Amino acid sequence: MAEVRLSVNQDFMDLLKSKTGVNEDTKLTTDALTLYNWVVSEVQKGRTLISVDEHGGDPRKVVTDILEKIKTLK
Repeated sequence: MAEVRLSVNQDFMDLLKSKTGVNEDTKLTTDALTLYNWVVSEVQKGRTLISVDEHGGDPRKVVTDILEKIKTLK
């Protein structure tokens, strides 16, 4: 198992923990990295990540510099 050390603003971590109900930094970080791994896998498959409201409307594309770079690594 890899040990990862991060410097993250504590207010940011506390905000995420309060929004998610997660009390442990490790659990929150593991969950975040699991989600990011899925996102990367989807982009590698050529898929576009879209967020929509609860009715399927107001679509918004998820874009970051790293995700755009992944598209060029095929």
